[in-house]
Amino acid sequence: MQNPASPAALADRQRVLAADLLGLDHPPADDLDVLRMVRGRLSPQAVGALQAAGLDARTLGRIIPRRTLEHRRQKGEALSLEESERAYRAASIVALAQAVFGNRDKALSWLHAPRSRFDGEAAIALIDTDIGARLVEEALIQIDEGYFA
Repeated sequence: MQNPASPAALADRQRVLAADLLGLDHPPADDLDVLRMVRGRLSPQAVGALQAAGLDARTLGRIIPRRTLEHRRQKGEALSLEESERAYRAASIVALAQAVFGNRDKALSWLHAPRSRFDGEAAIALIDTDIGARLVEEALIQIDEGYFA
């Protein structure tokens, strides 16, 4: 774990890392850019980039069903607004964990380990819903601020 960052610096780092995880050429400058990017719809390749970055197929399948993703790829369609938002949310949580722990391997290890805080579930299992992602984000921010060892 690195020294705690200011909330603004952590958010900036999170956006840059999330863009990298999604295989995007340019990171969004701010949350309005994220909104525009999601509304503009991500490509199915962004989900492939998440898998290449270390998210397993089971986790990705809870975010965007495999058959839906294959359909979008075959038809050359972008992800739907909801699918784009879920893909960005997953990338954003992994990016936050990476920013907090200092590297992707440690981040993925923490995300995949069962946590009593989450009733024995791994944090990664919670990111398929907005409330679950917020719980994971809250835990990561607390870790970054030194609340947990």
